[in-house]
Amino acid sequence: MFDLLASAGVLFILGGIIAVAKLCAKHLTPEGSRKTIHIVMGCTALAFPFVFSNKWSVVFLGIAAIAALVSMRRNEYLREGVGTALFGVRRKSLGDIYFVISIVVVFVLHEHLYEYLIPISVLTFADSVAALIGTSYGRYNLAQHDEEAAKSSEGSVMFFIVAFMCALVPLQLMTETGRAEVLVISFLIGILASMIEAVTRHGNDNLLLPLLTYSFLRYNISQPLDLLLTNIGFMLLLLAGIFIVYKITNLTRLSIAYSLLIAYVVTIQGGVPWMFPAFTLFISFGILPMMKEEEKNMVQTYKVIECNTIVGVICLWLSVFFPAYRDILYISYSLSFAMHLAINTYSRFVNFENASVRRSAIFGYAKAVLLIAIPALAISGMHWLIFALYLGFTAIVIPYAIDLNRKYNYKKVGDETFRANKVLVGGWVAAFTAALSLLHWLNAPF
Repeated sequence: MFDLLASAGVLFILGGIIAVAKLCAKHLTPEGSRKTIHIVMGCTALAFPFVFSNKWSVVFLGIAAIAALVSMRRNEYLREGVGTALFGVRRKSLGDIYFVISIVVVFVLHEHLYEYLIPISVLTFADSVAALIGTSYGRYNLAQHDEEAAKSSEGSVMFFIVAFMCALVPLQLMTETGRAEVLVISFLIGILASMIEAVTRHGNDNLLLPLLTYSFLRYNISQPLDLLLTNIGFMLLLLAGIFIVYKITNLTRLSIAYSLLIAYVVTIQGGVPWMFPAFTLFISFGILPMMKEEEKNMVQTYKVIECNTIVGVICLWLSVFFPAYRDILYISYSLSFAMHLAINTYSRFVNFENASVRRSAIFGYAKAVLLIAIPALAISGMHWLIFALYLGFTAIVIPYAIDLNRKYNYKKVGDETFRANKVLVGGWVAAFTAALSLLHWLNAPF
């Protein structure tokens, strides 16, 4: 009964703050209205562990809140009325929906109080402070392309500071973790969160910030200090490699942040063996052959990093949820990067080196086998029959790459080419994973 009254109270607060923000619209900017609602509802959500005794109550509350927000979006009268407080910012965003989803998911998953308070505090305070500081005082824009959301360096610095404090205080007060470990974990959370905020757009940070912060806490809270420091050292090494690639290619600054974020997630959840295929693809992106001036003029946004990593990251996350299939998923993970390397190399040769289709295909396949397939064989110790299947699937994508380069203009970076590459690699990696799962079920040697 108390949970029902608490749910009604939360919905009342949501409706009330939206109405108040609408009434104060003359004194607030559209971004200010959104962040006012963001902070009030975030502070309300921070009280959930002390108010709700049943996790299902928060699930049903989340469903009701999402239904109300969707209705407000779809109903023109509501959208143009009180809804302007939420939807007055002129950019496509599902941040309000993601905000509710992330709170519900973290509340359901958390086992310790700090595992809930830290992600929601970062979402509530760091995100709001960064947006307001960036809007009011931001002078140096990190974005270098129209497809990238405007992010100021001043806002990112403030985001790091606030996220660091949001992690430091609960960890120090609510855990038995040593002071040095708390400082390192808080520092890493600040870096992780600020990178997420810098590269996300359309309100995606409201979903990714809490979920990745929660995931980081679960993986690192019990790690010894030497391992945490090793992770920092490894990330600094990766950062040096990323900046070398930045100097010889056409990646934007936010693409560099996105690359470091992916590297960080892969390192934390998979370790060095999982990092190797992704890093190999990245460092060989602009070499063998070296980029010519025409290719460097094609500015590569975060989308090129997302295109080349999304299938692999899905394999990594599946390995976390299904540890019994981790070995299989690592092979599929590395295959995704081998396929992308073959496709990218073929496209670069045929479009910018004026090479023949046959020579481009051979070079693309050879590069994928030598740089990713063979090292994956050494790392995973896969059976030679599985390796033969791996090589066969790597070769399968070459004819499709030839067809896609005839169908689309790969001299012009765009959503069509990214979508085509993701569908191609994702489809064949899924088929390969299904084949490996069948062999595993038949007790075939791996």
